[in-house]
Amino acid sequence: MGRPEVRARKGVNMTSVVRLHGVAKTYRVGTVDVEALRGITLDIHQSRFTVVIGPSGSGKTTLLNLVGAIDVPTSGSVELCGQDLAALKDDALSEFRARHVGFVFQGFSLMPVLSAFENVEYPLLLVGMPLSERKQRTMVMLEAVGLADQRHRRPNELSGGQKQRVAIARALVKQPDVVLADEPTANLDTKTGAAIIELMREVQAKFHTTFIFSTHDPQLMSHSDETFVVRDGRLVPPAHEVRA
Repeated sequence: MGRPEVRARKGVNMTSVVRLHGVAKTYRVGTVDVEALRGITLDIHQSRFTVVIGPSGSGKTTLLNLVGAIDVPTSGSVELCGQDLAALKDDALSEFRARHVGFVFQGFSLMPVLSAFENVEYPLLLVGMPLSERKQRTMVMLEAVGLADQRHRRPNELSGGQKQRVAIARALVKQPDVVLADEPTANLDTKTGAAIIELMREVQAKFHTTFIFSTHDPQLMSHSDETFVVRDGRLVPPAHEVRA
């Protein structure tokens, strides 16, 4: 099928940072083939707040996993920052993902034995950043999310909103081109969710990061620069109403 209609705001960067062409993903479940995605073709533009919506089981998370190089398509191509991901071997793909992609999960996925500072610092350890630069960048990100004074606390000493702020700082500390967020406000109350959305908007404006979300949250949908709707593994026009 052709490219879908996209709801977009004027005056934003139209350079594509993500390109999917004819992407399909089939999983083998026992003796049954399950088609999670069916011929997805789309472009996601740089420095945008992009939202992927659709009913549960529609393929949203699979789509994010392919963009983030966590999974590979059964057919079709995925390009990220101009790189065809299929051309990279395992080690090169892991390094590319570590440098270009950040992840925010609805369950926070923080390491419980580490402080907020250490959780944010950890991705920089993985890419071998020198100590002084690592410490400085970690503090900059904690200040950006308003948690510099909570840096010594472990996750069990933080509220849900604070944990998500740490997760956002951790995703952004590498200064990735793309941040993928799977239902980032799902475990938060309405007020905290609104504060997290506003924080991500501020971070986007400051660091020019491309955010890609899967969500059912109307608050998050209302902030999108562009919206893609997935239903039964296919793109449908955003005008179609989508229910969880």
